[in-house]
Amino acid sequence: MTSYRTFASSLLLASSLGTLAAPVVAAPQDCGPAGMRGAWEYRGERMAQHHQQLHDALKLTPEQEGAWKKLMDSQHPMARMQPGKADDWAKLTTPERADRMLERMKEQQSRMTEHVLALKDFYAVLTPEQKKTFDGFHSGAQSGKRGRQGPRSMDRAAPTP
Repeated sequence: MTSYRTFASSLLLASSLGTLAAPVVAAPQDCGPAGMRGAWEYRGERMAQHHQQLHDALKLTPEQEGAWKKLMDSQHPMARMQPGKADDWAKLTTPERADRMLERMKEQQSRMTEHVLALKDFYAVLTPEQKKTFDGFHSGAQSGKRGRQGPRSMDRAAPTP
């Protein structure tokens, strides 16, 4: 009798989990090349929104626009695997893959170094009030939150004394 109850409970649990998981397995949203492309496009759109909000909040002068453009040009999205490259990676040995990853990391570090220099140049042309706004947009206190909906409000972006 005990084994029957155990079996029945296990069967009920397994069928419940199967019923709940079926819609997720049947229609994955961000899997495969098309889903990843959608995720990258979404990320790009969000970044463009953030840049536009920051640009509007800073109220840049015409003299500052050149430094802004240089800063925006220095922002490269993270490199992603090109289509068909997965097959190439599969043919490599583990040490060869590690070398390729190291090369990519060095390229990313070089791009980041260029970006930081452009950021410092841009920051140097800002007024003290603009620096407060810029710092508010990039404050560490708000940037680690996950699941937050919508862009950060302007009230929190530039706190007033």
